[in-house]
Amino acid sequence: MLKIIQVETDKDKSHVEDLFWEYFNWTNSVFTQEFNINFDVNTFLEQHIAQLHEFMPPEGRLLLGQYKGKIAGCACLRQIGEDVGEIKRMYVRPKFRQQGIGRALLENLIYEAANIGYSRLLLDTAPFAKEALALYRSLGFQDTEPYIEKTELPPEHKANWVFMELKL
Repeated sequence: MLKIIQVETDKDKSHVEDLFWEYFNWTNSVFTQEFNINFDVNTFLEQHIAQLHEFMPPEGRLLLGQYKGKIAGCACLRQIGEDVGEIKRMYVRPKFRQQGIGRALLENLIYEAANIGYSRLLLDTAPFAKEALALYRSLGFQDTEPYIEKTELPPEHKANWVFMELKL
């Protein structure tokens, strides 16, 4: 059974830190293989944990997916414009994939974004994230132009990055 949890407690935040650690390590290994880019995972993790407040209510959401009592994944939503939200850090642990957890997290974020009052949702993802791209497209996201300066993305790879939008 899947349970979606809004992060509130320190224990919840420690689960987020663990998931971000896994996510950044996976991203770093893929970036190294695909683009010959390597970043300091510890520094990246520190920076993003310090920004968790951006994903908290009332303008944001930070969700955990709990499957059969185990933390399986996370998804984040933050405000980037007056009525525009951005989805970040969609991640499901490999052993929990193909269980509908990513879809449930994303559907919850879409629902929450509409309740907050956002008229659009934006996201960016790597071109090699084929499963994520398929999920986003299946829920109505469409390709769009780059929407903000991505400081975490080297400029030479921006042209290959995928930016998507969903009108609510």
